[in-house]
Amino acid sequence: MTFTIAAFWPPPPHQTTVARYREIAEAGIDLVITGNYLNDTIILRHALTCADEAGLGVLVASDPRVDVLMRDLDSASDEQIGTLIGKVIDDYAGHRSFRGVSLMDEPYPDRFERLASGVRAVRSRGHLAYVNLFPGHHVRPYDAYVGSFVDAVNPSLLSFDRYPFLSSGEDEGYFADLALIRAHALRAGIPAWMHVQTLGYDNHRTPSAAEIAWQVNTALAYGYTGIQYFTYWTPDPARGEGFQPALLSGDGVPTPRYAAVRELNRRWLRPVGEELARLPWGSAGHTGPVPAGAQPVADGVVLAGDAVVGRYGPRHLFVCNAGHSSPTEVTLGIDSLTVFDPATRSYQPCSPTFPLEPGAARLLRTAA
Repeated sequence: MTFTIAAFWPPPPHQTTVARYREIAEAGIDLVITGNYLNDTIILRHALTCADEAGLGVLVASDPRVDVLMRDLDSASDEQIGTLIGKVIDDYAGHRSFRGVSLMDEPYPDRFERLASGVRAVRSRGHLAYVNLFPGHHVRPYDAYVGSFVDAVNPSLLSFDRYPFLSSGEDEGYFADLALIRAHALRAGIPAWMHVQTLGYDNHRTPSAAEIAWQVNTALAYGYTGIQYFTYWTPDPARGEGFQPALLSGDGVPTPRYAAVRELNRRWLRPVGEELARLPWGSAGHTGPVPAGAQPVADGVVLAGDAVVGRYGPRHLFVCNAGHSSPTEVTLGIDSLTVFDPATRSYQPCSPTFPLEPGAARLLRTAA
């Protein structure tokens, strides 16, 4: 299984250059999910050309032909869907950066049958068919929504978005969605991807570097193999929703969060994500108060500290600070531990007691 670091909402058309796409790659991102007015074949091909030069992959998420086909043309047969999707893919498949097509963002159940046809059409051409689901506070019951999507659509992966940093505090449903999506992905034997909040917008505040790392590391504890930053470029004010600066401002100036994400991706997320992606994920648990929809850590694993613990295979534990605003000291009830060093991609001896800064994590391996 591969590990993916993606960014949604790339530079707008007049900023779609090789230099800008190299700036994306420099941040440790390997997949661009299009948007931001890249919504015709000419500009999308140009973006793919820039990504070719920068060594990036591109998921085409803004071709209007796909949107019309998935949302509006209910009379189209499976054969017609296959033909039309094939024409879209043919427009882009000559680029080595082309990875696949986003069929729809946040679909309602009445679109699932149509999406199943689209997924089959894209998959038959050897590319990724991508659909991003609603968060749990938007459709209820959420378990039935996600389960029926998996059963009806047979997706290649499960992706969702739920942004936890509200103007009024923290979204208490974040972990419930994280756990539920991962459980359905495990049942279906497919990867799970999630979106990371990088900016403030209506009823949401701008996250700190530690809070961005906390989202990434809690996702790793839950076995996610796709991290998608929402957003890379700041959406323009005309779109509404009061978007604040993301990784790059609306004028293309890197914000402090760009530097934080670059550091996080290059020094931590890429090596650790690739190490975890080769291991089978088993479960995730919490110490202390257990959030709604989550599970406690098994007795004896953590003796002290506020942590989220992901189990990978029989020997690996991914231990994340459960908090994003204060440090914690964790003591595990396990001897003979080694810790993964992302700089050397090797394991080094370590104590069962160790500090974790806000939002930080460690990957540990137990004795055989």
